[in-house]
Amino acid sequence: MGAIITDISWTTYMQRARDLLVAVSSGAEEHKTWILDLAFSATEELRLLAQEHDSLWIFDVDHGYEILNQTEYKRRFEPLDPTLEEIFRLISQGKPRDLNENVECHVSCEGSRANGVVYRSPVCLVSMFMDEDKWTSTFSNIVSKAINLAGLTPGDMENATGSVQVVNSQLPICRYLCLFAYLTTRQMYAEFHICSPLISPRQMYFVRQSRQIDNNTWVVADVSLETIYPNPFPTSKRKPSGCLIQALGDGVSKVTWVEHYSEREGLAPSMFKALLESGVAYSAKRWISTLERQCERIATLEARDDSLNDKGSGAARNGLLKLAGRMSRLFNLKIFSTMESGWRGVTLPGVDGILIKNWLILDDLQQIPPRIAVSIATSVWLPVKQDQVFNFLRNEQSRAKWDILAHGMEVEEVVRISSPRNSTDSISVVSQCSKRGAITYLQESYNDSVACYIGYAPVDVWTMHHILQGGTADSVAVLPSGFVILPDGSTDQSSILTIAFQIIDEELTTPQELQESSLITACTLIRDTVSLIQTALLQELNWPPPS
Repeated sequence: MGAIITDISWTTYMQRARDLLVAVSSGAEEHKTWILDLAFSATEELRLLAQEHDSLWIFDVDHGYEILNQTEYKRRFEPLDPTLEEIFRLISQGKPRDLNENVECHVSCEGSRANGVVYRSPVCLVSMFMDEDKWTSTFSNIVSKAINLAGLTPGDMENATGSVQVVNSQLPICRYLCLFAYLTTRQMYAEFHICSPLISPRQMYFVRQSRQIDNNTWVVADVSLETIYPNPFPTSKRKPSGCLIQALGDGVSKVTWVEHYSEREGLAPSMFKALLESGVAYSAKRWISTLERQCERIATLEARDDSLNDKGSGAARNGLLKLAGRMSRLFNLKIFSTMESGWRGVTLPGVDGILIKNWLILDDLQQIPPRIAVSIATSVWLPVKQDQVFNFLRNEQSRAKWDILAHGMEVEEVVRISSPRNSTDSISVVSQCSKRGAITYLQESYNDSVACYIGYAPVDVWTMHHILQGGTADSVAVLPSGFVILPDGSTDQSSILTIAFQIIDEELTTPQELQESSLITACTLIRDTVSLIQTALLQELNWPPPS
């Protein structure tokens, strides 16, 4: 079935984080100095990469962003390749040796650059990026989890403009602070994911530094820490990556994003091979697209417009926007984070490629017995264009064709909030009615230049009525399910669909157990849904489903 994410508990990850801090503290001032120097060098390299417009960058017409010329990059920014240095050393010493010994193979390097304009000031953006919670929330479709391990230089974003931050005078980094108005450094751990639980996310320890270049320009850069101490996740290395932010006035900023990393080839299901090799999954354009969408969301929340699709109020609109944001973040965390994993492959006759887990719902620990959620997910290849699958699944009129619970019910879209930037970016309230009663869903659909997302969660009818009347949604619990449609990577005529359902199992009392009846029910649900989607697309688009 391909690579299955290992079940690694949160405790294990926190132990790794503590080990990392011990490694730093054991060399205290020496390690801090090395890290701060590395971070400062990364911000300088990123500044040059973001501003260069010569042979360093080659525009990729097919993908709509710039690709880093690795040969030119190595010539300018990297020392002589270690393998070549070893060859020259052996030649000079006259000692023959097997040059394949201890040489890492199958390592790919990817670099990309993209630009965007957002309605946020540079200080607001830097504050967002230097706060791991805000950063993860903004980029939850890319970053499933982040931890701030240590603050190496202090930063006060409220007093950032024109002030010099004072740090430990024993550190050589102070020589930089006399030149620049503001500098903050964080040591972090984060997971970067492709939207399928069948693909292990990239796990990285890195240092992040923000630095003000001049009155109108800021740089925020990440760089991996392998050069200082070993990385427990050696498959990925984050080379200087991040963004250059330039103030355009009136709270508007131009953002130039650079993504640069090396990746050692690992195991993955064959359907993802072309996508992973294409480099688009972690491209700079995906980050810029996400930032533009999220900044627009913030601007909408701050707007004074009281309309809600000619219904309701501004308070209702904001309540739906906030609840949808929380729904999307929870979906990405529970489905794609290794820290929250616990996934295990299903071993049932005739079932393949399905993962399942169960977990304790923490938002209502007072309930007895406690509520246990069952998550089940799979990814399937479809010989259908990505946008066709997306449009089919987000259309409320198609819901009865794939949703078993919607069979025989009248489905209606009650409210829609659409983005002026992109009509496919929308939040809606969908109602399903029959003689047996009504079901109300909050649904959000959007894309980030690579993947298309449809997330939804059932909300009690009276609770939704309360929100639409302007009531608060802060305490409303959501258990999201949804779809992510990825490009095939080799052709635009096919796509990869990830399906993830999360349901409450009333029969379970502890997350350590999973009864066979629950397993069979969950597997049947997701297997039948896949079949219904294939059949519906067969009828609408005239393609044969896979045998």
